[in-house]
Amino acid sequence: MRQLGRDERLAIYDALQHGQSVSQIHRETGHDRQTIRDIRDAGDPRQRTSPPPSSARPSLLDPYHQYIRERVLGGCLNTAVLFDEIRAMGYVGGRSTVKNFVQPLRPTMPPEPVQRFETPPGRQAQCDWAKFGSLKYPDGTVRPLWIFIFTLGYSRCLYIEFVHDTRQDTLFACLEHAFEAFGAVPTDILSDNMSPMVIAHPVDGPVQWHPRFAAFAGFHGFTPKAARPYRGQTKGKVERPVRYVRDNFWPRIQRIEGIEDLNRQVATWVQTVADVRIHGTTHERPIDRRAADVAACAVWPAAHRFWYGEEIVRRVYNDGYVRWDGHSWAVGYDWIGQEVIVQRQPAGGIVIRLGDRVLREYPAPTHPHALMGTPGPIPSQTRTRSGPAPSSRGVHQAVAPDVVQRALAAYEEVLQ
Repeated sequence: MRQLGRDERLAIYDALQHGQSVSQIHRETGHDRQTIRDIRDAGDPRQRTSPPPSSARPSLLDPYHQYIRERVLGGCLNTAVLFDEIRAMGYVGGRSTVKNFVQPLRPTMPPEPVQRFETPPGRQAQCDWAKFGSLKYPDGTVRPLWIFIFTLGYSRCLYIEFVHDTRQDTLFACLEHAFEAFGAVPTDILSDNMSPMVIAHPVDGPVQWHPRFAAFAGFHGFTPKAARPYRGQTKGKVERPVRYVRDNFWPRIQRIEGIEDLNRQVATWVQTVADVRIHGTTHERPIDRRAADVAACAVWPAAHRFWYGEEIVRRVYNDGYVRWDGHSWAVGYDWIGQEVIVQRQPAGGIVIRLGDRVLREYPAPTHPHALMGTPGPIPSQTRTRSGPAPSSRGVHQAVAPDVVQRALAAYEEVLQ
């Protein structure tokens, strides 16, 4: 039942004072008779005094107020420390009381001024990851869901891709997909200190880039930039789109059949909503500024993939497999102990080579930690080997020593 406000209670009380009965007021207002009786029995609401505020009531903490104030002025703001100290002095109350008392005593820090930073066309893009919960497939499989957002700094045009992990290989693929979508590579790419890019970034020191990411940046011709630690507003052009996607795109989703379907939906949303809205900072549509932004970037040829320029060396294990990218890829027992070259292909598969000789080719795995191919039969001792001689890690064959054969009469002479 709805609780009556003060004005309604006053009106009912005044009606009672003017001689109206409880039943009459009930018929006119519809209020419960017992509620009307309670108002009558409680007396004039105007004459009631409210209870004293909590600050005016005695508290177990009162004897320690002065001590806490002095400690806070001395720089101790940790309520756990203050609680332990006054408990040793005899305080028997709760810790939350101490926290509530200390809160208004804390010094208020003025907000740090933020300088607005606008970049000319083609100069900078910003990228970031964000966690988006998980995605359940029709077969019941549940996988983590992340979003990759790439924003051109001048136009605010977006490239968005949903992925299942934040590994370095996934980051490289997302960046190349963004280059492909715009047909261009900006001069600088700014990100936070994500582990696929940055090994270390001291607050007062230079960035230590991941060697493989540095090679990726050099291959595509952009300069990587990392935001200052603990200063997210440095890359606000990509932080705000993350919230925008959560608030504007995500509520529109009615059905998701898989990550490919989700990426098709978000691409349509970018083209029909995000890039054609009036941006709150530039007061222009991102799509209207895109041409100038892209024209000032370096042109990116579609075939310019980092995988074509990268060769990864792996050693063949005793089981005939190499391990790479979370999967096991069969090479063959003939190559145990050999160092082979693994190279990713555009469609996601790989080629395994020894020098210029192609040993195996595989398509992209369909699930994590896949066992790709079989190494074939274990080579026998008499088999003619088509590969190199077995290494010290292979199967060894014991060689019998030469034995001189003599007639039994020779042993009889010795015994005589």
